[in-house]
Amino acid sequence: MISIFIPKICKKILEKRDPKKEKLKMMKTKKWKTAILFVSCFTGSLFAAEVDSFTYRNIPLQDSLELANTKTNEYLSLAVKEANEREHHCEEKVLYKRMRKYFNNQYQGELGEYLVKAPGFDKHTMTIEESIYADFKWYQSVVQGFFGRVFEDPTAATIKINGVMMGTDKFEHFLGSGFRYFESHHVKGQALKEALAIGERAETGVLGAITTGVMSYGDLAANFNGMRFWNHVLQKRDDVLGENIGPYVSCDQGRFKVEKEISWASYVDHSFDESVNCSAFTSEKMLLSVKERLRTLEAEYDMSLECPVLPNALQNVKEKYQKVAPSIINDQGHYSLRGESEKSWLKVSK
Repeated sequence: MISIFIPKICKKILEKRDPKKEKLKMMKTKKWKTAILFVSCFTGSLFAAEVDSFTYRNIPLQDSLELANTKTNEYLSLAVKEANEREHHCEEKVLYKRMRKYFNNQYQGELGEYLVKAPGFDKHTMTIEESIYADFKWYQSVVQGFFGRVFEDPTAATIKINGVMMGTDKFEHFLGSGFRYFESHHVKGQALKEALAIGERAETGVLGAITTGVMSYGDLAANFNGMRFWNHVLQKRDDVLGENIGPYVSCDQGRFKVEKEISWASYVDHSFDESVNCSAFTSEKMLLSVKERLRTLEAEYDMSLECPVLPNALQNVKEKYQKVAPSIINDQGHYSLRGESEKSWLKVSK
C-alpha cells in the first residue's frame, strides 16, 4: 500500500466504503478518474512504491533486529518520560498520545521515519526499472507506472528482521494502521472483522490496488500485528492470539514505568515477507508481467522465485494466525484480482 500522509478529508472519504463491493468497483473505475482522484486528494503529499522482495534476493542481508530494537526502546523510554511530565494518574490516552509522537508513520512519528529510512541497516534498494514492477504501465499503476518513474521514487527498501526479509514499509503499517485496528477492536470494542476491514479497504482502494496495481497481504499482516503490539503496551485486554506479551508499560504510584523492553522478534514473521505471503495484482496482464520478470531473475540467480518461495514458512504462519489467517495470509500464490471468484474475505466472526 502507498506510504503516505493522508489529509483528513480524503481519509474520511476513503474509509466509508464497503470492502466487499470495492473490488468490483475497483475493476470498473476508469483510469483517468483514478488519477484525478489521486492527484486532487494527495497533491503535495509524499508517497512510495510497493516493496519488491524478490529482486536481489540472492544477495544475503545482515539481520537488523538489534538495531531496530535499540531505537524502538529508546523512543519508548522517551515517550514514558514525556508522559510523566504532567499529572495523568496513568490515563491510557496520555501515554498513547506521547507514544504516537514517535510510534507512527514516517511523516508523523520519529521512530517510523527512522525505521523506514533504516540508517545503518543492511538493505536492498532499487528503482522501479530494476524491480518486478518495471513493466507496469501508467494506466495500470499510477504509482509504479508514472509517479515512481517521473519523481525517481524507489521501491521500499528490503531489510532482514528476525530472519525475515521484509519491506521497510511494513513498519509504517505496523505502527500507523495497527493503531487504528487497536482503536477499533480493543478501545471501541468493535468486532475484529471491523478492524480487519480497515486494512482491506485501504489495500483494495485508492491507497492500494487502484493506484499501485498491488494488493499486499504482507501489509495486512503488519497491520494486524501492529494492533497486537498496541494492545500489549499496557496489556489491559487479552491478546487475540492468546499471547499476552505485555505489558511494556505499567503504572506505579500514579506514574508510568517501562516494565520490559520491546522486541520486533515478537511480531515479525514470514507473513511480512511478500515473497512468502504473496501479493495479488489488479489484472492478468500485470500478473503475467511480474511472473515474466521473476522467470528472468530465476535464470540470473539460479534459484526458484515462485511465490511462495518458502512454502513451509507459509504453512507455519497460516497455523499461527488460526481463524484470522484467511484475512491476512494468501495461500494461493500470486493471482489476479480481476480473475478472482471464490476468494472469501473477512471470515473472522468476532
